[in-house]
Amino acid sequence: MFLIALQIYQWLVPLIALFFIYRVVNQFRNNKRLLIGTILWVGFWVMVSILAIKPDFISSNLANSLGFKSNINAVIFVALGFLFIMTYYQSSIIDLLEKQMTELVRKLALEKQREIDDLREQLMAQDQKMKKEQKGSMGSIKTLTEE
Repeated sequence: MFLIALQIYQWLVPLIALFFIYRVVNQFRNNKRLLIGTILWVGFWVMVSILAIKPDFISSNLANSLGFKSNINAVIFVALGFLFIMTYYQSSIIDLLEKQMTELVRKLALEKQREIDDLREQLMAQDQKMKKEQKGSMGSIKTLTEE
């Protein structure tokens, strides 16, 4: 009898949310997602499910606790706040990754330059050694021709 009273979105949204929660948890298990991101996304999908199942109850309590007169305004306000927080979080992560990438590229460039310098020194040493050997062999050739 409870299931009959539910609208389509009230059972469809939680099913979709369960699918995404399953995906997020599997990504975390496979080390493709951090713990904080997993917690945030699972929390998001749980809240979406609860809001879909009990929209009037949740939005009314949210509006009353935040001082809004309209339920939809409270929901939109909280959703926008969540989106701004996620945007800030992602921006911070991107900045951190850019710094790490810059440091890594600099480190690799310095290592590559050291390798090039080492190879250049080895080639110069081999070249000098070959020149000395050629001078020594030229001297022995001169002595042979003089005899």
